[in-house]
Amino acid sequence: MKIRIAITSLALALATTGAGARDITSILSEIEKGNLELQTLRLSNRAEDLETRSANTPEPPSVEYSPFFHRGASGVASSELVVSQEFDFPTLYSARGRSARLQAEVMEAGYLAARRDILLSAKEICLDIVMLDEQIGLAESRLDIARQLEQLTQRRLDAGETTAIEMNRVMIEKNDLQTELIQYRADREALAGRLAALNGGNAIDIGELAYTEEALPSDSDALSALLLDGDASVKSAETTLAAMRQEVKVARQGWIPKLTVGYRRNTDGSEASNGFLVGASFPIYSTGKKVKAAAVRQAAAQLDLENSRVALRSEAEALFGELRLIRQSLDIYDPALMQESLELLRKSVDIGNMTVTDYYTEADRVYQKKNSFITLRNRYQRLLARIHRNAL
Repeated sequence: MKIRIAITSLALALATTGAGARDITSILSEIEKGNLELQTLRLSNRAEDLETRSANTPEPPSVEYSPFFHRGASGVASSELVVSQEFDFPTLYSARGRSARLQAEVMEAGYLAARRDILLSAKEICLDIVMLDEQIGLAESRLDIARQLEQLTQRRLDAGETTAIEMNRVMIEKNDLQTELIQYRADREALAGRLAALNGGNAIDIGELAYTEEALPSDSDALSALLLDGDASVKSAETTLAAMRQEVKVARQGWIPKLTVGYRRNTDGSEASNGFLVGASFPIYSTGKKVKAAAVRQAAAQLDLENSRVALRSEAEALFGELRLIRQSLDIYDPALMQESLELLRKSVDIGNMTVTDYYTEADRVYQKKNSFITLRNRYQRLLARIHRNAL
């Protein structure tokens, strides 16, 4: 049964990149260039590709010289010179060449999968920085109000209109907010450090980040298709399977004998004779086991591909179910109403209709909801990032 979700206006809405804000995509591009793991993979893949291709070349020529000595003869009585070259049948070179190209595709697919995972990790860090910036902004706003209330309460305390209990409550609230703000900023610095680590240890100018809107698939089937289409893990499994199939073909041609041709010269005193060398070697003992081993590896690659597809379909169902619930929750929140409630509470304190203690009791509930909204929106964005990870 398909689960459908209405594409409603994001009026709660996920903030889009504003003026002066740095695009997350530009940070990911910087990390892709500076990441040491990706640089290592590129070089390793290049070296392995060269090694694989070099293995598909003829053996080097062989030169043998044998001098013979006779009793009573001065110096070399006779000698033999053999120059030979061993090579495989041409069809085997062609099959191994195809195998080398497929192995290069396997390595490239593995690189792309690693690249995607690294960039997804970096994007999730950027999204967490956006959340922390919103929490820092909210904490700074609350701290500013706490300082204003501290001044107001001090004036009322001096005039005998309030008690030291309320003054202490204001001071405690301010101290708590200062501590909370320090923790948020420390967390942001830690995330900036993690981005720098992904960038090869080089600091990144993060600037002001913001969420970007991403398309939400209309149902779980569409989400499954989106995840399967171009998924780096599936692509890697597909290329591995193709490479293993080619390895079976190469192994089956292992029975073809190796050919040897060469030149041979024998000397006996002043006499010399020249001739050709032709030979073959028959790998009759190892071919069967190599074919069986290649077939087993092919079967394992087939299972790995099927497992990757099943895992993605399962992930799609789980992601869509969570997205649907979070979207419903986000639609319930009303940020404008929460802000209006806070302003009314503040006015009630200013005109003396509410004590500072009562204000904090009521305002804390609203701020908790605001923080929940910020956290939930971050979770929603992280889920969208996972859905669109193959587009990174």
